[in-house]
Amino acid sequence: MSYLSDFKELNGGYVAFGGKPKGGKIRGKGKIKTGKLDFDDVYFVKELKFNLFSVSQMCDKKNNVLFTDTECLVLSSDFKLPNASQVLLRVPR
Repeated sequence: MSYLSDFKELNGGYVAFGGKPKGGKIRGKGKIKTGKLDFDDVYFVKELKFNLFSVSQMCDKKNNVLFTDTECLVLSSDFKLPNASQVLLRVPR
């Protein structure tokens, strides 16, 4: 929770994970601000051992998201693929 600013406690229901419909209780929500990106409406779920990243939220802000085998890159909206033939699959969001 130390990365969250503007934190507000919530009785926000549950997040399903690990095959359980009530895997973790949403205890609050806040914002994460980095040097270049802001994440709004970030839920704090104590039972999660890892942070969840909203790809949709980044794309809604007109960024591009690229996953490799070792990392996730959030690219600016003006990023262009150097060669369109490198796209192996394209599906609508």
